[in-house]
Amino acid sequence: MNYLEFFGLKEDPFKINPDPDYFFETLTHRKALNLLWYTLESKESFGVIIGEPGTGKTTILKKFLKSLPNKYTTAVILNPFLSPEEFLKTLLDEFKIEYDEKSLKNEMLKKIYTFLEEQLSNGKKVLVVIDEAQLLPDETLEEIRLLSNLETDKEKLIQFILVGQPEFEEKLLNPKLRQLNNRISNKYFLEPLSKEEVEKYINHRLKIVDFKEIKFDKSAIDEIYSKSKGIPRLINLIASRSLMVAFLKKKTVIEKEDILKSLTALNQDVFEDAEKSSNIKVYLTFFLILTAIFMVLWYIFSILKNIIGV
Repeated sequence: MNYLEFFGLKEDPFKINPDPDYFFETLTHRKALNLLWYTLESKESFGVIIGEPGTGKTTILKKFLKSLPNKYTTAVILNPFLSPEEFLKTLLDEFKIEYDEKSLKNEMLKKIYTFLEEQLSNGKKVLVVIDEAQLLPDETLEEIRLLSNLETDKEKLIQFILVGQPEFEEKLLNPKLRQLNNRISNKYFLEPLSKEEVEKYINHRLKIVDFKEIKFDKSAIDEIYSKSKGIPRLINLIASRSLMVAFLKKKTVIEKEDILKSLTALNQDVFEDAEKSSNIKVYLTFFLILTAIFMVLWYIFSILKNIIGV
């Protein structure tokens, strides 16, 4: 008998693959979803979600895509390490547009534009969703910016949702991508879960599988929060392993000692990475503040220069 059979489970409630059926709407995830919907409804070109690995970006995307009405024609690109030409071919493939592999870039663009006009005339809206956007080469991001120029007198012909890790924000700050970054007005940074949300998150996943026989006590919740830094993927790893520990001990109340025992069987590198990511976020925030201060001072200096004629 394995631990799932022992607890009467058909599947692990803490599996780490992004499953929208297990989606738990924390405050930060609700704000991210609201931003995506606002991007579509306001007919703006870009919506950007940025978050550390394991914070739920892909799960949010799947939840969002699952809720899209039929009027949207979507292309979902999960591996965007593509040259501009490869990216255009991927779009053609996603939209099932026939083309010659030897087609020139201008020929592919013409096919895409014709497709977008056809979708508009049929009452459809076109959305391109890109996960792991930090992998996009600068040249491909510039191509995406140019594609976002395709529009009628009244609205955009194509919209983009870009989701990536913090490295994507750093990439956007590159002066070469200034024009693209200036177009992105809808951007949200996913936050880790609070301690209260960690407890609700765990209970939510247990409720999904109708599992009432086991409980994580306060000491266990506190330890999971401390070690996971509120990152859902790490919460799942720890909680899943703790079920195994409880099974071996034939117990139904998981305590701090069980969490500590489960941690010994997990790769500590992932927790060190979470700590580093937390520090990097602080440094990035500090850098952005300094950049903003510098720009304000530069603007004031320019005004004074014009006034006093220096």
